[in-house]
Amino acid sequence: MPQNTAHSLYNIDPLKPLIADGYVLLTPNFRIARRIKTVWDSAQAAAGERVWSPLQVLPLESWLGQRWEKAVELGLLQPKVPVSEGQAHELWQKIIAQHQHSSDNYTLLRPEAAAVLAGQARESLLRWQVDLDSAHIEQEFTLDKDCSTYLAWHKLFQAALEQRGLVTSGDRFNQLLAVADAMPQYRVALLDFDDIPPLHRSCVDACSSELKLLDYATEVGRCSAYAFPDKRAELTAAARWAKQQSEAESGATVAIILPDMARDRGSLEYLLRREFDCQGDSSDALPVNFSAGVSLERVPPVRAALQLMSLALQRTTVHDVLAVLQSRFVPLADSGSALAIRFIGELFNDGREELDTGELRHRASQIKLGDQKGLCLGEHLLDVSQLRPLRKNHAPSEWVCHLIELLDLWGWPGHGPLDSVEYQQVEMWYQLLEEFSSYDAFTGSISLAGALGLLRRCAARQIFQPQTVDSRVQVLGMLEGAGLEFDHLWICGLQANVWPAPARPSPLIPLSLQRKLSMPHASAEREWDFAKALMSRYKSSSPNVNASYVQMLDGVSELPSALLGEFEWRDDEQDSSAVDLRWAKERASTAMETLQDSMAPMIEPPEAERLGGGSSLLEDQSHCPFRAFAKHRLRVKPLGDFQVGLSPAARGSILHDALYALWGDLKDSARLHSMNEVDLRQSVTEASEAALREIPTRQRIALGQGYLQLEGERLQQLLQEWLKLELQRDAFRVHAREQDITLRMEPLQIKLRVDRIDQLEDGSQFIIDYKSGKCEVKDWLGERPAKPQLLLYGIASSASAQDVAALAFAQVRPRDSAYVGAGRVEAAPGIRSDIEKLVGDKLDASDWDELNMQWRDILEGLVADFVAGNALVDPVSSSSCSYCGLQPLCRIGDDIGAPE
Repeated sequence: MPQNTAHSLYNIDPLKPLIADGYVLLTPNFRIARRIKTVWDSAQAAAGERVWSPLQVLPLESWLGQRWEKAVELGLLQPKVPVSEGQAHELWQKIIAQHQHSSDNYTLLRPEAAAVLAGQARESLLRWQVDLDSAHIEQEFTLDKDCSTYLAWHKLFQAALEQRGLVTSGDRFNQLLAVADAMPQYRVALLDFDDIPPLHRSCVDACSSELKLLDYATEVGRCSAYAFPDKRAELTAAARWAKQQSEAESGATVAIILPDMARDRGSLEYLLRREFDCQGDSSDALPVNFSAGVSLERVPPVRAALQLMSLALQRTTVHDVLAVLQSRFVPLADSGSALAIRFIGELFNDGREELDTGELRHRASQIKLGDQKGLCLGEHLLDVSQLRPLRKNHAPSEWVCHLIELLDLWGWPGHGPLDSVEYQQVEMWYQLLEEFSSYDAFTGSISLAGALGLLRRCAARQIFQPQTVDSRVQVLGMLEGAGLEFDHLWICGLQANVWPAPARPSPLIPLSLQRKLSMPHASAEREWDFAKALMSRYKSSSPNVNASYVQMLDGVSELPSALLGEFEWRDDEQDSSAVDLRWAKERASTAMETLQDSMAPMIEPPEAERLGGGSSLLEDQSHCPFRAFAKHRLRVKPLGDFQVGLSPAARGSILHDALYALWGDLKDSARLHSMNEVDLRQSVTEASEAALREIPTRQRIALGQGYLQLEGERLQQLLQEWLKLELQRDAFRVHAREQDITLRMEPLQIKLRVDRIDQLEDGSQFIIDYKSGKCEVKDWLGERPAKPQLLLYGIASSASAQDVAALAFAQVRPRDSAYVGAGRVEAAPGIRSDIEKLVGDKLDASDWDELNMQWRDILEGLVADFVAGNALVDPVSSSSCSYCGLQPLCRIGDDIGAPE
């Protein structure tokens, strides 16, 4: 195996005779071409040369593009404008939309994806020299509906190119082949090619006076294979191996091949930063080169710019608003203030992921907290709304000026200094805007939404690769490392279902044609041959080759690739756990003392007056003391969840409003029994409509009239089911609805609101709490009752000399409505009066009065614990954590500080 010169990654010794003879060297990609040129220039400088001719080494497609330009310059070809991949994609989208509109016999679910497939199909057909004008080929396409539809698109696309005087890369090479004989000939050497499309090979043959295929054979290195339980363990092992090899051997070149760069790059970069001890430093501090960059739309400054511009549209998302408030590239003075935090909480609590921008502007301007009112966000949104050009259609080149003005209004990219990589990203953003200007001929005048959509697509296609100093450690994609040489090589991700890749034939080209011509991804055999050739090249590219696969990926068991058959399987000798070894070693040598401190400062009278609170305070204390401490003293509250339609909490509130209105009309059981079916239905309808009117206007508009109508029908059905149960009760009168009660439990003043209090025939009271969920009496039992709300109502009423005969949940649920409760008397179906049997061994009470006395003692104990500062993380049951949302704060389940 040829030995690398240190840090070169490519042995150019076999090329020197060709270079001396004036051969043009053609490579599969830019990376190999740049590497050969770098090594040649370094060798010339090392030899003492001060001036030398540039080496003629280029990627194959670039050289063919130069030949096409030369043919145009010589007058052999008509001048036409080459189109970029993005411009061709926009033209395909327009062609497909026009055809779909005119034919009306099919509907595309994803037109943009169809345009991508169409563009790929056309380039493949050109590269494999398929003549679509041939009657035989055309017949093959017409036998399949998808293929015949594509054929119609292809003809329209071809006509559009001709009309506009445009050419794609495949068209250029096809034209070059027709005139190559009349052009100057070159001596050409093809380096490290495994697969050359027929069109490219024909063009090279036609442009060459002499052609050599250089792919010198080398000996196979020591090949070892490893299995890892999961992806994290595999990447951790690869990162540690890279660090060890780079330290153990000065000047050695080390490479990690990462097949799924898009998915795994971020994780591997984090692990490499941890191993090389440069976390928190600038991007160029990591002594590792990544061959593949990231999409420009994903880099922080550009992502912030796109999010800012989206706030000028009619609708935006809560996530975009949150990102703008948190971005350091958007200089908003109050973005981290308590007012901004409250604003974010309100947005999440609304449960709507999408927002009207006008509503967002109003709410940001009107938000209040103490003496503070309005956020800078609202002021900026108001300024944006006054930019009149944003409401009109413009060509992309005209949009550039307006978009820059929009970003300037926000102060993007901020006042803080940009590091080297961020500066490069911003510079590339402005280059992207120049490219965006070239789309005028493909889009015409478009709206702001259309312009931002096009800009996002352009940014997604543009790959950002930071300019960094060359490094001995390289991270490469599966294709990018082929042809280079390394002292140590590790290939990750060689699962059987990944390498070789499964066949992915184009759905727009007849499968029989793809297989006959052996087009890319056409068959499993084609993928096997390609993967085998690539693996053979890697096995001979380094004296030490490691390969690995993961046994479990995304919860699915995996097998190793069949291409690892000749590798020697080894056990990983290093600890591939996710914990940094240096930290683990330091921790093992440290004497740790664990101090359990679950007591917060005791609540003093002034704080008790400010706290106030309702039944939720005692419910939280009962479920988990830490929850009560965090929510009621620290004021920590989890963000709400986004909902489609009304949330369960909102539906419960509407149900309460409907029952409030219904019993405001019915008053008592006598009127209920006296009403005929028509009158009762009318009363239910009016109650339902009254409840729906209580929904905030902005939410009503967002839900739509159709949704509200369906919700009204559901609510009416539910109320009618409930009234059937109420008809089974003895005589009663509704004494109070939504009554406010204050209960003093020293030193706290607890404010309560009772849903409903009925007065029974004997004058006693029956207290009712409406619930739309499942209820059980066991939630009142034990030393820590899960739902103490009704118990507090009973104690408060008794304290005011009221005779409380029973307590009950009114479980109002479709097909499962019931009263669930207990009392001295069976005030309604489902109310239990057998107290001793009901409580069992949970409490020591034989009658209703004793039970109420125990409840009071239990609740006063909870208050005493809360006031004393008990903040122990101690959920009463596993269900207590289900809807808590405070796990990131309490860290329940983590074994931090746990004894060994």
